[in-house]
Amino acid sequence: LALLAALPTRADEGLWTFDAPPLTRLDAKHAFQTSPVWLERLQLAAVDFRGASAAFVSPRGLVLTNHHVGSSCIQKLSSAERDLMKHGFLADGAEAELRCPDTELKVLHSISDISANILAAGAAAKTDEDANRRRKEAIAESEKRCEAQTRLRCSVVTLYNGAMYHLYRYHAWTDVRLVFAPEMEVAFFGGDPDNFVFPRFDLDIALFRIYEQGRPVSPRSYLKLARRGVKEDELVFAAGHPHSTDRLFTVAELDTQREVDYPLHLASAKRQQRLLHGFGHQSPEATRRAAHVLFGTENWLKAMLGEFKTLRDPVFQQAKRSEEAKFRELATAKGNSDDPWAVLAAASAKHRAKAKEFWAVAYGYRTLLQAAGDIVEIAHESALPEGERLSAYRSAELPKLKRRLEADYPIYKDLEITRQADYWQEARDLLGDAHPFVKTVLAGKTPREAASERISTSRIDRAEERRRLLAGGLAAIEASQDPLIALARAIYPLRRTLAKYQEVEIETPSKKASEALGRLRFDVFGRELPPDATSSLRLSYGVVKGYESEGTLVPWKTNFGGLFARHDAFDGKPPFALPANWLGARGKLKPDTPFNFASTIDIIGGNSGSPVVNREGEWVGVIFDGNLEGLGNRFGYTETAARSLAVDSRAILEALEVVYGAKALAAEIRGE
Repeated sequence: LALLAALPTRADEGLWTFDAPPLTRLDAKHAFQTSPVWLERLQLAAVDFRGASAAFVSPRGLVLTNHHVGSSCIQKLSSAERDLMKHGFLADGAEAELRCPDTELKVLHSISDISANILAAGAAAKTDEDANRRRKEAIAESEKRCEAQTRLRCSVVTLYNGAMYHLYRYHAWTDVRLVFAPEMEVAFFGGDPDNFVFPRFDLDIALFRIYEQGRPVSPRSYLKLARRGVKEDELVFAAGHPHSTDRLFTVAELDTQREVDYPLHLASAKRQQRLLHGFGHQSPEATRRAAHVLFGTENWLKAMLGEFKTLRDPVFQQAKRSEEAKFRELATAKGNSDDPWAVLAAASAKHRAKAKEFWAVAYGYRTLLQAAGDIVEIAHESALPEGERLSAYRSAELPKLKRRLEADYPIYKDLEITRQADYWQEARDLLGDAHPFVKTVLAGKTPREAASERISTSRIDRAEERRRLLAGGLAAIEASQDPLIALARAIYPLRRTLAKYQEVEIETPSKKASEALGRLRFDVFGRELPPDATSSLRLSYGVVKGYESEGTLVPWKTNFGGLFARHDAFDGKPPFALPANWLGARGKLKPDTPFNFASTIDIIGGNSGSPVVNREGEWVGVIFDGNLEGLGNRFGYTETAARSLAVDSRAILEALEVVYGAKALAAEIRGE
């Protein structure tokens, strides 16, 4: 019992699955008794927005999310003549709503526990590698059978390091249209200097509408606007899709992250940041073209810096060592003679030795070469049995990947050449000129020459060519003389060899050891502790609350008055410059209207766009960020100063009506 008490059971920690909410905790600490109806309404209103979060907020398919979540669509709908990122957008009626080129939104319909089937498939194997293959086959078969029987989108979610497997069924829509987006200047007011900072003043929202058969969809559930705004110390909830957490990592795994992975990834992010700033300085149009990639890069960099700070914190390190020591004692007390920690340490050592290759032998994130590589790999991997495929090419994953490749949107070859050349220079720096990957991609040329020569003559930037190759399969790909397809054909065997090494030597033994730890943890706590995040729908909760930072008190909210004061304090210079329409509406907006607010809700990347609801299940805001103190949430939660940040519903409605004149849209959200 003493050992159990020593393991972490923090009061408001948790990214909880909807089939196992923290009912006892909520009742004990907050005197809140939820109901199956309350949970179902929230579940069916919560939307998966391309791996981030959103929610239905009207019976006519209107979806609220963050501007930065929807920015991929907004950027692809933009051009030099119509810059929606800079000038914003408001549809003047349904016919003016703009369809996103490659966006799929999903709502979780139901969850089933299929752990027995998946675990039984692996149990019959004679080797760990065979067990992994059998589990992959069982997962793929479960997804295929589910989709054939239900016509829903189905995905198997692994929980508690493999102690549980759940089948998630989704309604999915691909006709998604932009309704409203504010200007980037106010959506991301304060720019990178204010990112992950509070007090904050961002209208980081966007509104989309889902259509089905040419008509706005009628969702099974949507969130109603709260009758009153949120208050300090009020209990609030978020429903979102947190990407991943590593709270169950062992000390050896965390050491590898701290000593190897984070330094490598931080160096890469910093060089990409410098590169994109340099590209943007060429002209206003270059700035526009690079803006979306630069935002993502700087957001990634700043988040990693906060996570890295946590990993390097001696107090955090000691807490993890102590926690692991107690867990080892618990394992021994339960008669466990295996040593999964040693297995994970050995796997981590192998990862360390190959970390640079794992990082550098790649196509480049969301590049034209990655599109070519995806086309080549889809054709090759689809020809293999499910259990032998790389996991990114499971049958359940292919529709989403193909949809992105088939979509028609602007691609800028000058930016592609600049980014690809830098990826190859980075690979050269990390691996050396003699590495087979470097020899293959450079072929005796400089990175700039190699990138320019291949990209300038490629046709992969044309949607019709990508569609032709996807439809033609292996025969079309082998016959293609496109320089990027030819290069991807040469890179693919190198990548697959490395991926198989990673799977067999690192992931398979790690998975078995992690499953053993997961089962032990699950045997002790059951579902009283939440699983790590997996990009699936989760419920989290907390209270609206300020905090203390560096010896001063930080209030729980900001307001419109503070927004204009910050604009004035920086003399309206970017990134603290408000758009002209906001300056023109200054005298009409109420200065004391709450704008952004902080709460102790547990979040991580992917929660962006999560609706914040009160006890009645009415929405009071939308999460858009966390503060600097909360960046360590990836590895462990604390509510001392870590806060999630949300745009207040009152600010959203007032801005729509007063600044943008969107009275019909505001009335739809109000239910009028």
